[in-house]
Amino acid sequence: MSVEKREQVFISSTFKDLVEERRAVLQTLLEADCIPAGMELFPASDDEKFDLIKRVIDLCDYYVVIIGGRYGSVDAQEQLSYTEMEFAYAVKTKKPVLGFLHGDPGKLPGEKLDLDADLRKKLDAFRAKVEQKMVKYWHEPRDLPGQVALAIMQIRKTHPAEGWIRAGQAMTPEVKAELAELRARVRELTAELEADNKHRGNALDPSELVQGEEVAELQCIVEFHWKDTLDSGKAFNSNRTRASWVVSPTWNEVLKHLGPELMDEAAEGPMRKSLSALCLKLSRKDLIKTDSQELDRAEEEGDSEGGDDRVGNIYAAPVTTDSFNDVKVHLNALGLIEQGTKRRPGSDTNTYWKLTDRGQEQLLMLRAKRRTVLTELETTAESDDLEQVPV
Repeated sequence: MSVEKREQVFISSTFKDLVEERRAVLQTLLEADCIPAGMELFPASDDEKFDLIKRVIDLCDYYVVIIGGRYGSVDAQEQLSYTEMEFAYAVKTKKPVLGFLHGDPGKLPGEKLDLDADLRKKLDAFRAKVEQKMVKYWHEPRDLPGQVALAIMQIRKTHPAEGWIRAGQAMTPEVKAELAELRARVRELTAELEADNKHRGNALDPSELVQGEEVAELQCIVEFHWKDTLDSGKAFNSNRTRASWVVSPTWNEVLKHLGPELMDEAAEGPMRKSLSALCLKLSRKDLIKTDSQELDRAEEEGDSEGGDDRVGNIYAAPVTTDSFNDVKVHLNALGLIEQGTKRRPGSDTNTYWKLTDRGQEQLLMLRAKRRTVLTELETTAESDDLEQVPV
């Protein structure tokens, strides 16, 4: 289906002396399927209305100027008639111009002529400007319809315009297909946004979780020998005692210990081994008492029957599966770790984790070594001590 478009045409002229001529041009443009635009309803002396005229010219495809025997009202500031100002603006904005000039203005009736010599001089100069464009000459209003029709046919060929089309015709198959794609994309993005908002609504706020210097309780299975078993020389692998124990590091200690493994992606096996090493360190600190006064105190309080029931050595303290899983989930909820994304062979069924950007920043704060900076007072004190050293 062909798309029908209509060009908008601005009609410019003096008004009172060219009423019949304007009517003839207007009718011809309508018959040529154009949209005429004229400023008959706006007084030419109103500067604000001239700003409106310029906006209307901007929307037009072609500019038509009709010149008879009068120059028209002169703007006090520009010293140009409003018709010439409209013409100058159309030329400035590169609108195709169609001029229709009276062939012999001297033969026009006196009421259609300017008697002032200065205005006649301005009119002649204005006609000379317009004659540099495409012009046709008329003598009677009945000459204009044919001339305008031919000029429109010619300008459409030499300067095709964008024109206006009906909204229904603007929907070509290509535009409809593109619009359908855009609508589908909007639906897709809307669904993603709703899902993201729902996820955010259900997600935990990390600020509500224990973290930093707050305690993380880790359950482990300690393997050890009692002190008296070691002292008697009867400590063997086969008679190690196993018992459940809970250590209480802070979450910063957990990250500080586990973090280096996760600076690059790490499988869960090495992660669990590292966490178990932390459990071993802390359980030894909790359970192995080397001070003999501790034994003396227990005997005095009746907590011992004279034997040494202290833990002699702890050999391993593997973290339990539940505690390890709790640590993974909690660090992930805090936004400190996330699952790895590197490609690996299909035979590798391990789960990998890595530090997030936030996790790396926090680990650096915990483990990076800072230089010792002396205060001004300390520096002064050191200088004084040096001065007092005898030579």
